[in-house]
Amino acid sequence: MVGKIIGGWMVITFSYFLTMYAMFTLYWIIFKEPIDHNWDKSGTFAGIPLLIIPYFIAGIYSNLVFVNKRAGALWVSIIPVICERLLIYLIGYLLVLAGGDGSMNGITTMMFIRGEAAPYYTYTYIICGVISILICFIVASYKPKVNQLLH
Repeated sequence: MVGKIIGGWMVITFSYFLTMYAMFTLYWIIFKEPIDHNWDKSGTFAGIPLLIIPYFIAGIYSNLVFVNKRAGALWVSIIPVICERLLIYLIGYLLVLAGGDGSMNGITTMMFIRGEAAPYYTYTYIICGVISILICFIVASYKPKVNQLLH
């Protein structure tokens, strides 16, 4: 069971970074500006797929791998949601304490994180982690209807 959960975390991590790379690249191609120039537009553009795609894929993984699909989906999704948000904040906080990349007058940790690395990282994104867990849970719970003609 633990190996399957760790496998699910790896699925989420890989699909998270792949989704982030794709969204950052698409943002540059579509809007012809770096992703850190317009925080609201770029944050929405990257944040919504990051809330959905990795956890949708993890739900499929949980559906295929676990016997108790709902419990598996919960464990596969809840730990990455919490850890990702805490880790991003902790790294940003430590960088702000270290002086960031220059003048830090009036710069909060959240502003630094959004400006330097993750424009999607807002309080809304943090709270919407619950939606990611629900997506994983719902996808893992999906049972296709059996065709009655085959019986």
